[in-house]
Amino acid sequence: MARGNNGLWILLALVALTVGVGVKVVPRKRGAKASAGAVKWSDADMQAFIDEVRPLGVPLADSLLVYTAESGLDPTASSGIAWGLPQLTQIAAKQVGWTRPLREFGTLTVAQQAPWIAKLQASQIRMIGYTPKDALELYVVNFSPKAAAARSEVIYRQGTASYAKNANLDRDHKGYIAAADLKVALDRARSTTTYQDAVKQMERLTHG
Repeated sequence: MARGNNGLWILLALVALTVGVGVKVVPRKRGAKASAGAVKWSDADMQAFIDEVRPLGVPLADSLLVYTAESGLDPTASSGIAWGLPQLTQIAAKQVGWTRPLREFGTLTVAQQAPWIAKLQASQIRMIGYTPKDALELYVVNFSPKAAAARSEVIYRQGTASYAKNANLDRDHKGYIAAADLKVALDRARSTTTYQDAVKQMERLTHG
């Protein structure tokens, strides 16, 4: 290589390195896309969430963990077919009495979504016949009330539309999505700064 071209080659190498640097995106159920950057709730939003959800009996930290896995705690998160903190679907929206276009749910603040999340959890508890005692039980019912009611390890089997929409969760390509697969997603969410900060904020407001 001619000495006079050294500067050009160095420049090209730097460009290639820059292009190669990317941001690792943690996949969420139903492909929900959250806003860029860390999500932080105001104390008013967190207090509204506490006031609405705590009476249902699901541990607050576990509810926060499930919705971290679902949406990164971003009320505007959407996959195009599911919206908001709980990734509300059309079927679930009908069950809780939401009658406006579903995309409008994603325009609500955390405080405005909180009563609907409480309605969703109450509906889920009625459908499965028990109150989820931890994040995994709540996450399973958020996916499939039928599987939760039967306390089944298998959530969705290959060949169903629900499996196809969430096939990335079948880590070992078993042909079905299991509760163990959901636990992996929850463990990943538990390690995020968004979740850890939310729990600290919740504890400060409930014990302060």
